[in-house]
Amino acid sequence: MAVKRKSEADSPGEKLVSCIVPIHLKGRLTYRWPFDEPLPARGTRLLLPLGRRRIVGLFWDQDSEFPDRQKLRDVIEIMEKEPLLPEGLLSFIEWASSYYYYPLGPAISEALPAGFFSSTRKGTRESTARGIGPGRSRLEIKNWSESHVGKLSHEQDEAVRAISAALDTRLFNPVLLFGITGSGKTEVYLQAVEKCLKMGRNALVLVPEISMTGQLAGWFSARFGQGLSILHSGLTREQRRDQWWEIRTGKSRIVVGARSAIFAPLSNIGLIVVDEEHDSSYKQAEKFRYNARDLALVRGKMEKATVILGSGTPSIASYQNALQGKYRLIEMRSRVGKAVLPDVEVIDRRKEKEGNKKSKSCKKQDMEWLSPRLREAISETLARKRQVLLFLNRRGFATYIFCPDCGHVFKCNSCDVVLAWHRKNKAFVKDKTQDSFDTPGLLCCHYCGQTYPALPACDKCGGQAVRASGFGTEKVAEEFLQYFPGTTVGRIDRDTVSSKKRMERVLRAFRNGEIDCLVGTQMITKGHDFPGLSLVGVLWPDAALNVPEYCASERAFQILSQVAGRAGRSSIRGKAMIQTFMPDHYSIVCAARHDFERFFQHEIQKRRELGYPPFGRIVNICFSGVKKLSVEQAARNVASQIDGRFKKLDNFTMLGPVQSPRARIKSRYRYQLLLKGGIKSVRTVCSWIDSRLDSLVTSNVRVELDVDPLNFM
Repeated sequence: MAVKRKSEADSPGEKLVSCIVPIHLKGRLTYRWPFDEPLPARGTRLLLPLGRRRIVGLFWDQDSEFPDRQKLRDVIEIMEKEPLLPEGLLSFIEWASSYYYYPLGPAISEALPAGFFSSTRKGTRESTARGIGPGRSRLEIKNWSESHVGKLSHEQDEAVRAISAALDTRLFNPVLLFGITGSGKTEVYLQAVEKCLKMGRNALVLVPEISMTGQLAGWFSARFGQGLSILHSGLTREQRRDQWWEIRTGKSRIVVGARSAIFAPLSNIGLIVVDEEHDSSYKQAEKFRYNARDLALVRGKMEKATVILGSGTPSIASYQNALQGKYRLIEMRSRVGKAVLPDVEVIDRRKEKEGNKKSKSCKKQDMEWLSPRLREAISETLARKRQVLLFLNRRGFATYIFCPDCGHVFKCNSCDVVLAWHRKNKAFVKDKTQDSFDTPGLLCCHYCGQTYPALPACDKCGGQAVRASGFGTEKVAEEFLQYFPGTTVGRIDRDTVSSKKRMERVLRAFRNGEIDCLVGTQMITKGHDFPGLSLVGVLWPDAALNVPEYCASERAFQILSQVAGRAGRSSIRGKAMIQTFMPDHYSIVCAARHDFERFFQHEIQKRRELGYPPFGRIVNICFSGVKKLSVEQAARNVASQIDGRFKKLDNFTMLGPVQSPRARIKSRYRYQLLLKGGIKSVRTVCSWIDSRLDSLVTSNVRVELDVDPLNFM
């Protein structure tokens, strides 16, 4: 945007401005304002000099006097008349940046579509041409259901009435909608959104997985037609820009998306829905480590909106808040129509062992992932022309490869992680002749993504008897066809659903009865409604229970309850079968009985005794670098400083430093230091650390503060 510059005679009275730039820098940069124009609104993009390059930044405020004006440089260009970011969204991102100890510039950059901070000519022209305006790549949203509204159940009607009353107040109202699987929460969301739109306000709907956006958006599209946008990281660059612009200009009044949609430029928000609020996928695992569920409550408070946290297995923290009156609790304990919760049978694989040894009819390979009892149930289900779902939270064909001659286990060169064996990534498998069982495939690292050729010889001793051990979804899908010939198998995991369209194709095929069995990872455990699904098999839940994290039991209970809840959602009663070597664990026992209250009481007592959330706050300080000694020294130095200054701080505990369970990822060694205690004490320590990191840690060590962590691996 061309503006008149000041003459040199005006220099003594020139203004100084502070700007936010998208680099990891604490604080702001100060520049001279060389124009005869008044200062713009906060958030207006400016073209700025930085070193030898030009960079796009945001005007933030008029600056005070600078000690040495001669060292300052001039703003090069004002890029727009009005800021593209609404003031409310700027304040929201600023709050999130402060809470999660993440620089504001990168926080804004990561919350926005690509191109917002582009300094190229294409990316910096007026709104419609600068890479942030309307594009040519339209996003097609397919309807998943008819728009006809059936009669609400009594519980649904009560829930809609309560939420409508909350919306009428036009104030911040947090609501926990505790509805069991199949109780009709989606219809309640639809009715709430309809009420919100009639009030002249807009609605934001969040889901934990990208895979769930297509189905949920399809339901909303069928009900409301136009004025709907989708936002998530799985969209193409052009699609994301286009959807962002539709929202920013007010053409879209409903936004459906994964966690990043919490930063949608939606104005006048009256309702925010967080579906499956318990899900850990709402927590960003790296860089800007925000939790979209928690930020939904913050944004709802800023917008004076009603926030619905919906789940069939609420998080411990949310349910505790509801019991304490911080959230309004609305319960839906019955399934809609004639559907009832499935029967759940726990298969004790310990007791099978002796029986299998005596049985001559059972092959050894049959016992690895498929118990005789589950195999019998699958046969009966298929004979009745009903569908089967098998859940295993491990992808690939085999979990690791080893050499029996020397004991060498194949590991990633960049990570301290064993390599999984992958063969062919087919989303649909109709018969075993499609895939040759001697296909070498690849060895893959599930952390850094590196792949290696799957050679038949040991790369250490040259032995020719390399073996595979363990099983993943790929092996289960292939061997299912051996056990049950003539069937069709669909598979959903990160390998087979590289695109959103591919995943929707598999889900639609299963929903329409074109697939007999669906095998998948965590992606298939929540939010999906399959009318023909009669039997759910959980193949190995024990792995989720043996993780060094305080919330492991909670996560296991939620996954088991959610995946079991996929069965029997029509008039025919469903069944779920859980294979385990830990049948007495309270997570499995309570999930089998659909007993959330008993699980909650057991878990909350443990949290209270140990001071874990919701009775205390946790911050995990993560150190990483390419030199192990430097990382260790940095972690110990910070720990020493904390111990010396805050040893007597009330309600505060420091644990560590120790090596992370995954000690090296992507060629970077990792240590962690855990801070635990009251929110004021923990944040006092974190603020002190954050302001002094440059002096406490050398430049070759990266330090990240993970506030309210859910993953410690």
